Amino acid sequence: MKENLVKNFYILSFSYKNLSLEEREKFVKEGYRHILGEYLEKRIIKGYVAVETCLRIELYLDVSKEFEIERLKRDFRIEKMKDYKGAEAVNYLLRVICGLDSIIKGEDQILVQLKKAYFDALDKNITSSFLNIMFNQAIETGKRFRAESKINEKNISLDSIAVKFIRTKFESLKNKKIFVIGVGDLSQSILTLLHKMNNCHLTMTNRSLRRSIELQKVYPDVQTAEFNEKYNVIKNMDIVISATSAPHLILETAKIQNILNDGKKRFFLDLAVPRDIEASIGEFENASLYHLEDIWDEYNKNVEKRDEIVEKYSYIIEEQLKKIAEKLEKRRKYTNQKNIEMGENR
Repeated sequence: MKENLVKNFYILSFSYKNLSLEEREKFVKEGYRHILGEYLEKRIIKGYVAVETCLRIELYLDVSKEFEIERLKRDFRIEKMKDYKGAEAVNYLLRVICGLDSIIKGEDQILVQLKKAYFDALDKNITSSFLNIMFNQAIETGKRFRAESKINEKNISLDSIAVKFIRTKFESLKNKKIFVIGVGDLSQSILTLLHKMNNCHLTMTNRSLRRSIELQKVYPDVQTAEFNEKYNVIKNMDIVISATSAPHLILETAKIQNILNDGKKRFFLDLAVPRDIEASIGEFENASLYHLEDIWDEYNKNVEKRDEIVEKYSYIIEEQLKKIAEKLEKRRKYTNQKNIEMGENR
C-alpha cells in the first residue's frame, strides 16, 4: 500500500497491554472526547472513531497537516500509549477487527464493538470520507475472516469465558440467585448463557426500566428489578455481575456494607471499564470481588489451535489490504479530477 494514500491515518491505542485498568478508567473520566472535539473544531483532525471496551480504548484519527502526535499526548496528559501511522495503522485496524490482537484470537465481540463505535461516530457526524472507507472495508474483513476460518466454532468469547470463570468458583450454579446489572451487549450475552443453563434464578436491572421490560419479553422467567432497588435486591443474591457503561461507581461500599455484614457469602464480578463496583467491597469477609484481570487464565486456553488458524488464513488480510488500496487510489484520482474541474471553472 502506498504510504501517501494513508499518511493522515493515525491510531492511538490504550489497551491492557500498556495501561492498567485504573489508568484506562482515569483516561475516560478525564474526558478525552472533549479534547478531540476541540481538535475537530480547529480542523486539526478531520474525523475520528473512538472505541471503548473493557480491554482497550482506541482512537482512529483522520488528521490534517497541522496535527502533531506529541501535542495530543501532552493534551491527553498521558505518555503510555501505542501509536500507529499510515500503512502500519491500516494493517493494525484489520488485525484488531479480525480479533487477532485480542487475548482470545478471533473472538467476535471486538467486531461488534468496532461496528458500534463506527456507527456512533456516523450518527454524531464526526467521521470522515476516509474513515468511512477504512471502517466499511475493515468490517467486511472481520466478517470474511470469521466466516472463512470458522475460528469461533468453539465460541471462546468474553461472555462465555466469564460464565466459565463463575462456574469454577462454585460446585454448581443450581438454584443460585444471580443478579445481572446492565443490559449492554456483554451483559445480555452473559444473561443468555446463564438462561440456557436453566438451573439458576436470574434477576436483571438497568437504568432504563423500559429496556429491562423489553428484555423480559425475551426471557419471561427472568425477574426485573428497578435500578434504585439494586441494593435491596443484592440482599438475597449469591452472585452479582455488573457490566454497565456508566462513568461512575454503580455499587458503593458505604451503601452496601450493612448487607455485606449479614454473614451470607456473595460473589461479585465487575466487567466494566470504568469499574462499576467499589474495590473495598472485596475486603469484606464474605464477599469475593473479581475483575477482568482475574479471568485471563481462562482466556489463555486453546491458544495454540487458534494461532494455527490465524496463520492459515492470514492471506485474507493481505487480500483486503490490496482492496483498500484500490479504493483509496480511486478516491485520490476522483478528488484530483474534481480539483482540476473546479480550477477550470474559476
